[in-house]
Amino acid sequence: GRVKILQVHSRGKTLSPDVDFEKIARRTPGFSGADLQNLMNEAAIMAARRDLKEISKDEVADALERIIAGPEKKGAVMSEQKRKLVAYHEAGHALVGALMPEYDPVAKISIVPRGAAGGLTFFAPSEERLESGLYSRSYLENQMCVALGGRIAEELIFGSDNVTTGASNDFQQVTRTARMMITQMGFSDKLGQVALSGGGGPAFLGASMAQGSDYSAKTSDIIDQEVKDLVNRAYRRAKDLTETNIAVLHRVAELLLEKESIDGEEFMKVFTEIDAEMYLKEDSPETSVPFQ
Repeated sequence: GRVKILQVHSRGKTLSPDVDFEKIARRTPGFSGADLQNLMNEAAIMAARRDLKEISKDEVADALERIIAGPEKKGAVMSEQKRKLVAYHEAGHALVGALMPEYDPVAKISIVPRGAAGGLTFFAPSEERLESGLYSRSYLENQMCVALGGRIAEELIFGSDNVTTGASNDFQQVTRTARMMITQMGFSDKLGQVALSGGGGPAFLGASMAQGSDYSAKTSDIIDQEVKDLVNRAYRRAKDLTETNIAVLHRVAELLLEKESIDGEEFMKVFTEIDAEMYLKEDSPETSVPFQ
């Protein structure tokens, strides 16, 4: 459906032969017809600003990133050390995502600063999962691993004393996912198939202050421990995967430092050059988790 919509909104625009509507459609799940029209118009504007006679896949990719993550920070000054840290951070996300089974494929990795982000890793979500809203426990656990991949890369390359605040949003996502799995989705080994509302924390962003938790302090302690166990297991798995495939991490980071952005095809070529296998372990108890 999106391919035909893209074709409609590309009429009257000169496109380079490297523009692939199928690939664009895979990178734009959930986009409405108006969103796709905006994307192609933005790509046309970028091509005009660059004095190009046709729109290439680069203009489409840059337009998509601008829409999703904000404009490029052209005047941003980034030291070589920070560029290296961002490159390893994003390479960590991509590496873990690529080797976790049944996870979304990597679409693009970039260390070009946009909005509040120093770099970005884009995945191409499954259309079926997006439309159905159904996510398996294994997918959510793998998603947590991917989110932690950036901090783990920082830890392994620069040491635990030199990790940065760059993973703060990742931690928020991981904690939110783990807590929902325990309190809303019935994925708790200790609490079972129940949904628990409310909580012991303060009201947030207009949440009802009169609404208390519907469970005891003891249950709250169990929830906290279950969340911590889920997050720590995700960290151990992702760290074990990264340590096992450290050569891939180095190579992807090198490419990012050289080119600033690489697409999914370039990224997967690294895996054909370096022997890497899907990660199938359910846990890695011997792997250390820092700051415990």
